[in-house]
Amino acid sequence: MTGQNFKVTHDGSLLPYLFEILSGQSRTGVKNLLSKGQVLVNGERQTAFDWPLKAGDRLTILPKGISMARATRSDAREEVIKAGVQILFEDENYIVVDKPSGILSVATGKEKKTLYSLLNAYIKVNARMQRKEDLLSGREPDRSNAKIWIVHRLDKGTSGAMVFAKNERAKDILQSKWKDLVAERKYVAWLEGHPEKERGAIQTWLVENAKSLKMNSFDTEVKDGQLAITHYRVLSTSRHYSQVEFSLETGRKNQIRVHSATLGCPVAGDEKYGAQTDPIKRLALHAHTLVFRNPFSGKMVRCTSPLPESFEIFTKR
Repeated sequence: MTGQNFKVTHDGSLLPYLFEILSGQSRTGVKNLLSKGQVLVNGERQTAFDWPLKAGDRLTILPKGISMARATRSDAREEVIKAGVQILFEDENYIVVDKPSGILSVATGKEKKTLYSLLNAYIKVNARMQRKEDLLSGREPDRSNAKIWIVHRLDKGTSGAMVFAKNERAKDILQSKWKDLVAERKYVAWLEGHPEKERGAIQTWLVENAKSLKMNSFDTEVKDGQLAITHYRVLSTSRHYSQVEFSLETGRKNQIRVHSATLGCPVAGDEKYGAQTDPIKRLALHAHTLVFRNPFSGKMVRCTSPLPESFEIFTKR
């Protein structure tokens, strides 16, 4: 690793050990190394003077510039978290996040705050700081344009797991091989009323109304219709609501919302498709599970987004 590397020879606390191995530096200078985040213990930045060390631990003192670059990257990640977005998975090609309800996936007009814009800013800071770190470390930096790419979308009112690509090739591969690579994609919703059957499949053709932007559902194939297939099973019921799990065979706009209405049980809070109640002041639909095979590593990526706490209210109604 870039910087000064040491192997801890005996148990102790971090600051006294630094004084010991950096005896040629002033005590104030050594303390500054800690406070500025230049000290790594086993690859993790540590700033606590009394952090416990054990014999065999790896200790690294980073150059100031590299430390500052890593701190900036860390701050950029914190900005994403402060916006209410949790990062569930990230590598050099993909990032999966837990989208909050109420934020658009991508701008549809003049909106400034979208999930896309937030993650795009994060990725650009990361790339810029990585280039700086590479230059300081004597490595050839990646000068390609850093950008987030949309792979799929979630409605503004829907929360949960959503994947973005970090480069166009990664986006193209995942989109073109979506059915082969995505092993599991499940949603959980609270519906008004109770479906007649506890489990089943819904198959209709969806056509968007250009004026209302509402999706119309047809039992038979129609002109410009897109085939939509949704599988569902009832997980639990309360007096007035049903908790239902959905898995998608196709991914059409508003598909679960339309098919819930087709069951005669619209998603709670979904006035657009006939809901009469809105107890949590949002669409009661959540992208709970996303599992896909990473086409670059070959490994399965499993991301689960916990159900919103607000959903608990339906169990009592």
